Amino acid sequence: MSANDHSTTPGREAEIEYDKLMNHEYDGIREYDNPLPFWWVWLWAASVVFSIGYTAWYHMGKGPSIHEKYEVAVTRAVEQQLAGLGEIRADNATILRLMRDDGMMDAMAGIFRGNCAQCHGNEGGGNIGPNLTDEKYKNVVEPADFYTVIADGIPGTSMPAWSQRLREPQMILLSAYVARLRGTTPSIAIAPEGTVAAPWSSFETDETPAEAPAEAASADARDAAVEGEAASG
Repeated sequence: MSANDHSTTPGREAEIEYDKLMNHEYDGIREYDNPLPFWWVWLWAASVVFSIGYTAWYHMGKGPSIHEKYEVAVTRAVEQQLAGLGEIRADNATILRLMRDDGMMDAMAGIFRGNCAQCHGNEGGGNIGPNLTDEKYKNVVEPADFYTVIADGIPGTSMPAWSQRLREPQMILLSAYVARLRGTTPSIAIAPEGTVAAPWSSFETDETPAEAPAEAASADARDAAVEGEAASG
């Protein structure tokens, strides 16, 4: 029986109706007008509905991106590594040492963006709060002053006392992160305010090694964070 033969035999009517040929032909190829399986159609429709909600929440709403999740994971891992660093002090030597640790500072980027970006911008260029990337500061003369400002806040301004929310090691690391922003070039920056501070290098002492000993620990922290994300993903 040819493909164009629509004659029927007993018991074949349903099959012929199901395998109905379309009236067009391309390069000698014709196609059947077969409906898609019911379960496939509903699975496709459900995926469309899901994609709308997913896009609205993760791309247009407040849903965390994979980068934000990674930063949170790294931050948690670094905090676990802090226990291996021993007691750290909020002094110039410690802040300058931690400032050189790329792993620790990458982790602090998440805390900065989550707590400080609303006033200081995602890159520290300033908004309601002052620009943290230029050479001038309003309440900072030396690196250790960052810790005082973060912990105690600035009365009469929008700068709160973060000692009520963050632990001391977090505030020390955040101080190092803010000190590291000096000299960077944010995409959006407001005009400098305050007085020019001396270069951070002028506060280095024999207690400030050229390489931070926490570098290996922070590398382990990053690896742990990646493994954790892979396990939970």
